[in-house]
Amino acid sequence: MAVETRLAQTADEVGDAKDSNETDNTLREFGKCAVALRDVLYQDRSLTEAEFLFMDNHFQVLQMAYLRWKRKHIGPAGPAEFGV
Repeated sequence: MAVETRLAQTADEVGDAKDSNETDNTLREFGKCAVALRDVLYQDRSLTEAEFLFMDNHFQVLQMAYLRWKRKHIGPAGPAEFGV
């Protein structure tokens, strides 16, 4: 039984490392996209209605997901290590 538990823990740890790498990659790609969007917005060109709605909808989805994550992991008061 002890061997099975150790094997299961090792599999979980590998899964956690894979999830961590995927999260790192996702955040890195998000950062690149945020910089690219910033550059487009700094050009001060007007957006079509479709472009504006597309961007606005994605900002709202991102904000809702982030606030949900923040409530779940940081809580309303926020720990000191996050500077909240």
